[in-house]
Amino acid sequence: MKETIHGNKKRIQFISECLHRFKPASVLDIGCGNGIFLTIPLAQQFENITFCGIDSDEPTIALAKKHNELKNLSYYTNDEFLSHNKYDLIIASEVIEHVEEPHQFLLWTKTHLSEHGHIIITTPNGYGCFEFTTFIETMLDLSGIMKLLSSLPFLSSLKVGNSYTNNDIQEKQHDTLAISPHVNFFSYRKLKKVFAESGLIEKIYKPRSMFGGLGFNQLFRSESVLEWNASISDSMPRRIVSGWMFVLKSNPDFSPTTSPIYKRRVNEQFRRWLTAKRWNTI
Repeated sequence: MKETIHGNKKRIQFISECLHRFKPASVLDIGCGNGIFLTIPLAQQFENITFCGIDSDEPTIALAKKHNELKNLSYYTNDEFLSHNKYDLIIASEVIEHVEEPHQFLLWTKTHLSEHGHIIITTPNGYGCFEFTTFIETMLDLSGIMKLLSSLPFLSSLKVGNSYTNNDIQEKQHDTLAISPHVNFFSYRKLKKVFAESGLIEKIYKPRSMFGGLGFNQLFRSESVLEWNASISDSMPRRIVSGWMFVLKSNPDFSPTTSPIYKRRVNEQFRRWLTAKRWNTI
């Protein structure tokens, strides 16, 4: 696998290292898409581990089932997944930024975790370079400026957002057929608070990449630059990198008294509205 602007190679290496370290018998991948970037490569590498992938998008899961040839991997939609099984390792990669109630999502995830199991969460930094440039991109797209720029031959690679046809979107996001905009834009402090309020404590942390989004996607093309982008984040403060990767475990001293409610600040609500407007989900 070659590195990408988002550090996909680094992500799969990180999770592979966790599988070697924790030696789980079973893995649940929540929000797996069609599995092409994560679930399938992991199941191919670890043939003795049972993998289960679930996703809310029915067409995506139907496509995943159609092409699945691995005996240790099975797929289910969220509605089909009624399992009471416990999993030794649960992966939720690039998922929590899409869910309406992060606390409830994490608490539900814990119900499927074995006693000594671990949860891997990866998510973008809501205030990192990638999300910042995506915000600018969204503003340009909604204002019509992006469409104008994209019409210029030397800037055609900027073509994004609603200027894409459905087939173009599918090709750009070929790990899923669904369009699911971000509804959460976490700061590092806020995400840690969500973990704590959900009864989870950090065991391992690793950044994913440093730069990304409009401009960087077009400039960072070579393998060496993409590898540098992923590695340079290791020496950067957590609050400024583009993406985070965490291994979490249940806090044995956690005893919730009330159900936590996730509150979005005004700027988060505005960014959520803009993103939904851009992708026609409102």
